[in-house]
Amino acid sequence: MASAHPMKRALLAGVAAAMVIPASLGLVGCAAGQAATSGSQPGVEAGIEALHTALTAIGGVEEAQINANTDGSPSQRRLNVVLYVTDTSPAAVTPIVADALRQTWEFDAFTPVGYAIEVWPAPVPEPPVNYDDMFDIETILPELDLAGGYVYDRQLALDAVVLETKYGPRP
Repeated sequence: MASAHPMKRALLAGVAAAMVIPASLGLVGCAAGQAATSGSQPGVEAGIEALHTALTAIGGVEEAQINANTDGSPSQRRLNVVLYVTDTSPAAVTPIVADALRQTWEFDAFTPVGYAIEVWPAPVPEPPVNYDDMFDIETILPELDLAGGYVYDRQLALDAVVLETKYGPRP
């Protein structure tokens, strides 16, 4: 019986390798496919760069970071914007976020189904970040006059319908 134990161990190792190796190759293939897809969309990269330029031109914005993400479906892309501002008082942040929402709505490299905005004090912090430093958009939400959207963990999240209601059809 003792001699069967090493055989079982070898058999189990072989089965595990047979399961893990193809799975990891499949993941590598997915990652390569995603990289190729995003790399083959120069229009999206140019659109994000144009939005970055527009956002950093807003008075009080020192830096902006923009990224797109999906829920797994390429047609369900969201646009995330992080603003780094020189003044985090509600009086200063309200017009900045209002302008950023308008600029973000004009983004046309793809049609996002949702948007998220975060506001942080400038300069861009080094990791790890302290999330208590993020501006709580809940404090200015009424002044933004949005017919929807919500704040979760200090970040404004909204669907495209909310921006269409506020600004009209996409340009």
